[in-house]
This record gives sequence, C-alpha cells and structure tokens, in this order.
Amino acid sequence: MTALPSLVLGSPPLPGDESIRARLKACLLMGDLNCVVDQYLLLENIGRVPGWLVAFQNAFAVANRKAGECEKVARIIHEGLTRLGQNPEFLRFTIRGRAMVMGFDEISNGVLLRTHQLSTRGYHVAIRLGDKVIDAYTGPAGLPFREYMARLNTSPGSTIAEEVVQTL
Repeated sequence: MTALPSLVLGSPPLPGDESIRARLKACLLMGDLNCVVDQYLLLENIGRVPGWLVAFQNAFAVANRKAGECEKVARIIHEGLTRLGQNPEFLRFTIRGRAMVMGFDEISNGVLLRTHQLSTRGYHVAIRLGDKVIDAYTGPAGLPFREYMARLNTSPGSTIAEEVVQTL
C-alpha cells in the first residue's frame, strides 16, 4: 500500500467516525483516488476493488473530457460518492440566450491553458458536493462553486444558469 499523505494521517476523526473512515473522507476531499481506494479496501476488509469504484476512478480520465459525456460521468461520480458515504447532488447548467456553446477554462498557476468545449447543446451536468463542483474537468478534488462558475463561459449576450436536479 502506498504511504498516506501527512494531511490525511493528521486528519482527526469526526465524532462517530473510526480512523479509517476519517482518512477515507480526507482522501476524498483532497481528490487522492489512490488513497480513496486503499482506505475503502481497508474499511470494507476486501482484497479487490469493486467495479463501481473502478468506474469512479475512470470517470476522471481525459477521454471523458469532451462534449456529450457529462451525464454518464455525473452518474458515475454520483454513485461513487454515494457509496463512499457522501451526499452528492446533480447540478445542471443551461445556457439562456441564442448561443448554445459552453466552454470551461483550464487554468494552471493563474494562466489560461485552454478552453474545453463542454457542450454544443447549451447543457452540462456536474456534481455538487458541499461547496465544490466535481466533473471530469475538475478531477476528483473538484473546484469551489464560485471558481467553477468563473471558468464556465458562453457567447456574449448569453448567460449560464445552474440548478440542482434530483435525477438525470
């Protein structure tokens, strides 16, 4: 098993949590999928990674960063987070206006690297977990809601609206 990051090891359990569950939650918050898998296997005392957890890991693959994959990815992330004891919500983004193209800015160290095309239909779905938005573009750590919204873009004269939905 790989060594756990010091932030995870130093994370105290919440009332009612045993240390493995607390570490699992810390791994999720950090977006460390290897740590999530290791802690889940310890928690459940099983020797193999279940299919839903493999799908959860794969949801963040670069291959899923293209228009049209968001619903599939959101369902997988939602199921994975739910099975890991979290309370995720589906978050739907729609464009109001004439243009139906939606983009997401990839930023590293304050520099715009590229803009990904999220949608050509004026529609995108991600997961909200607390104040974070999670999808294939953010990776498992997600982004704070305000930062995510700041990275979404569309044509001038159009706006992006968001709403929590129960199902897809």
